[in-house]
Amino acid sequence: MEAYRLMHGRDDDPPRQSELTEDVLGNDEIPEGSFALLLPATINGYGFHNKKWSVLLVEHIDAIRWNKEVFEHQLVLQESKKELVKALVSVHIEKDDTIGTDFMDGKGEGLIILLHGGPGTGKTLTAESIAELVERPLYRVTCGDIGTDAKSVEEYLDSVLYIGSNWKCVVLMDEADVFLEERTKLDMQRNALVSVFLRVLEYYNGILILTTNRIGTFDEAFKSRVQLALHYPPLDREGRREVWRNFVQSLSEAGENINSEEISKKLDMLARHKLNGRQIRNTINTARQLARYKKETLRFAHVDQAVGVVNEFEKYVTDVHGHDDEEYARDQGLRNDGNSREVE
Repeated sequence: MEAYRLMHGRDDDPPRQSELTEDVLGNDEIPEGSFALLLPATINGYGFHNKKWSVLLVEHIDAIRWNKEVFEHQLVLQESKKELVKALVSVHIEKDDTIGTDFMDGKGEGLIILLHGGPGTGKTLTAESIAELVERPLYRVTCGDIGTDAKSVEEYLDSVLYIGSNWKCVVLMDEADVFLEERTKLDMQRNALVSVFLRVLEYYNGILILTTNRIGTFDEAFKSRVQLALHYPPLDREGRREVWRNFVQSLSEAGENINSEEISKKLDMLARHKLNGRQIRNTINTARQLARYKKETLRFAHVDQAVGVVNEFEKYVTDVHGHDDEEYARDQGLRNDGNSREVE
């Protein structure tokens, strides 16, 4: 008060107060004048990658730019499967506020999708592209985040699915093998985990995507919980060609120093190498680093050199084990990727 009297005379009229009416509060536009000076410069935000709260500068916050092109044009998946996925997630979002089909309140209202197949076949990319398609955040959870104690697992899953439901996320549980495995009489701890997982799934009302590369150990109780199960076979030659093309195109559009025309002419040659999507991505990144080290434009020679090293390693591992990954998975009853031999 003393400071106020120093700045204003005793006979001065007090400053007029402006009221925040309902019209002002309901307006999305920034208020005029100096009102913005009263607002905080920071706000708390949750990072879905590191799963931590952080203090964010308001001036650096911008609208999310969703990339729907990933699902439509970059995801290598049969069009019939794409159509099914798109239909299910779109209809689920539209009916968020409607009553479920189960007689018990809160049961059976979620959309649970199971993606199964070998590594690098597009399972994780499918989940990421679905989130972009429906313009919702992707909340990715791994078994390492969850733990193995039944009580702590239930508490963690409850918190994850609570956030996923309230924030309308697409929840991705990547490599959920330990929770999907068939129960046995010899492992009571794992049985408890599976039972907890089944119970939590039954009451979730959001979008949950599960991925696994060990479908052969699948507990049959999950069949009734999963609304859609999609198999991801190993990429055939045309699929690998499409993946190579997508990576080359993305680098070119991002302004990478790349001779995309030269590499594009060699796509058929690159597609002959039996690499999965993740191996192709790693090969491209290795070639990029090689080109940067040499201070050269990324060309086919760099890619070919990186591919040669990958093939050499794969051949060595196959020779040591006496079988490739697909044959091993089939022999162990983990999954059946079909005929791993291709006609050249």
